Parts: sequence; structure tokens; C-alpha cells
Amino acid sequence: MNGSFSLRLLPRISRCKLGLSTLIVAAALTCLIIILLHVLAKQQSDNVTYKDFDIELPDNFKPVRITKRESFPSNGPPKIPKIIHQVWKGIYVPSDFVAWIKSWNTHHPDWEYWLWTEKSARQFLLERYPCFVDLYDNYHEKIRRADAIRYLVLYEFGGVYVDLDMEALGSILPMVLKYSCFFGKEPFEHPIFDTNFKDLINNAIMGCRPKHPFMKLLVDNLDRFSKQWHHLDSTGPHFVSFIYRMNESQITSEKGEDAVYIAPSEYFYPNIEPFKLWNMNTICRNKQTLSQLQILACMNLKYKSLPQNRFDPITIAFTNHHWYHTYLKQMPFVRAEYKSIFDIIPEVHIYKDLQE
Repeated sequence: MNGSFSLRLLPRISRCKLGLSTLIVAAALTCLIIILLHVLAKQQSDNVTYKDFDIELPDNFKPVRITKRESFPSNGPPKIPKIIHQVWKGIYVPSDFVAWIKSWNTHHPDWEYWLWTEKSARQFLLERYPCFVDLYDNYHEKIRRADAIRYLVLYEFGGVYVDLDMEALGSILPMVLKYSCFFGKEPFEHPIFDTNFKDLINNAIMGCRPKHPFMKLLVDNLDRFSKQWHHLDSTGPHFVSFIYRMNESQITSEKGEDAVYIAPSEYFYPNIEPFKLWNMNTICRNKQTLSQLQILACMNLKYKSLPQNRFDPITIAFTNHHWYHTYLKQMPFVRAEYKSIFDIIPEVHIYKDLQE
């Protein structure tokens, strides 16, 4: 009986393996095409021009951008602890990130640097937020866990969280001297072309004092949004933006230590993502298909591209986001080199010294 069963099962197993192999090859080819498109877009983004858009700029057009920094204090007690937090699955990080990680140590030599690995993050939850352990474990994508842990860590310890593809161009100290909680908007055009709404708050960099009420709002809503289909809506920038908008009247009325500052994109995200810029260039050439918001975004792009209006936002930026897209670069067929965080930042802190 057992032998007969095994013989009948073999063809099914072979077909399953063939189907799985086909799916893997298809997924690999799809991701390879996406990567090639991003490379092509990166190469072409510097050559994008908007002068031939069939969109006229009104004489009184006011662009959505800033060209100089606001006034910041140069000394005083920081309103946010001088701690840099980053998240990765373990202590070995892709070599592509090394220079950007070092930039934070270079410009913040007297700040603590913490790396939160999957193991140390889970131990932190077990000890301090056990009610979140099941939620954390049941996220079906690692990016959701990486998003969630950053809110909990900032709520507990305070500090500044930054993604690994975020480069420090200078010290973030002026920001923490002035504000007790801050986030930054993505470039104005991003959400308009992606989802046809304005003002997307990104979570690739954010700073808050411990136990800040807005960070508590994010933490308290993680479970409610955990079933959202896309990670952007469940734990990412769409989640942050939605929670902010739903509580905006209360948040904007807060003063002092409970206030939340939403920085212009030029401070933290000075450049439009190359692939998006390439796509915008194509979309803006067909005015008939555009929404009113998209027309406004195309006007903004055209205005900024005119020679008399050109300005490099890097000159006033605190950081530069490199739009690395880790989920693409970490595919099995892409060769990656790794380096220990202890070789990059020897003074790194890891919760309970859980290194693996």
C-alpha cells in the first residue's frame, strides 16, 4: 500500500516542482526587469526636461518648495535624546549601506548609535511590550516588523530613527534643539502621481522624545491596521499620514513638548526618486489624462526646471534619501556583500547584546 501510494504521488510532486520552478524564474525575471527599469530611470532622470509640456504656468504660480532653511537654535538642551536608531535583520548589513551608516557617526560623534536586529527587537518587545509580540510575529512581511519596531523604540527611548539608505549631510542637532517630535514630507509630486493625494509623511527619518503622544497614537493603531493588504497602509508612510490626518486638529493644536513638526521635503528627501521622476515625465506629456492635482504637480515640475528657477535642494538638506528599494536589491539572484556593524560603528549598541 505504501509503495503504491508513493508511486502515485511522484508525478504530482514533479509537477509541483516544475510549477514552483516556473514561478521562481518568472518572479526573478520580473524583479530583474524592475531593477533594470530603475537603473535606466536613474541614468535618464538627470536629462528630464519639462519645457515641452503642454501645460501653461499662470503668471502668479506659486511653487510648492522652499529654497532656504528656517531659523534654528545653535545651542541649548536637546528636546529629543541624542540617539540614532537603525533597523536591520542582523548585525551583517549590505556593503552598499556602509558609507551612509558611517555618515551618521561622522556628523554625530557624541550621539549613541543603536542597531535593532530581529532578535534584539523581539527581546525588547518580550520584556517591555509583551502585548505586541503576537502582532509582531504575525506580520507576514519583514518590512512591517521593521516599521512597527521603529515606532515602539522611539516611544520607549526617544531619539532619531533613520533608514539605512538615509545619508546624513550634516548634523541633525538643530532639529532636535527646536522640536520634540518631527517627521518629513516626501517630495510634493510623489503621492500625487502615485495615489492622487497631497502631503505624504514618510517614516524613513523621524525623531521624537520618549512617550510622545503622537508616537503613542501610531503604536496604539498598529493592531487596528495590521490587516491592511499593503505594508504602506498597514505600517508605512500611508499609515503614518492617515493617523496624522485623522487627528490633525488635535495634533496641530498641541504646543511645546507635545507638538509635531512636519518638515518640508527639502530637509530630508531633497530629490524625487529617479524612477518616479522618469515616470512623471511621461505622464505629464498627456494633459488630457491628468487629474487637477496631477496638473498642479506637472506645473510644479515645469516651474522648477526653468533655468531662472533652478535650485539644488541638497544645499539646505539635512539628509539625502537614496531610495534604495531593499526589497529589490535583496533578491536571491542579486549578489550582495555584507559587513559587520561592529566594523562600521565599533561603539554600536544592541539591546541586551543580542547580536545574532
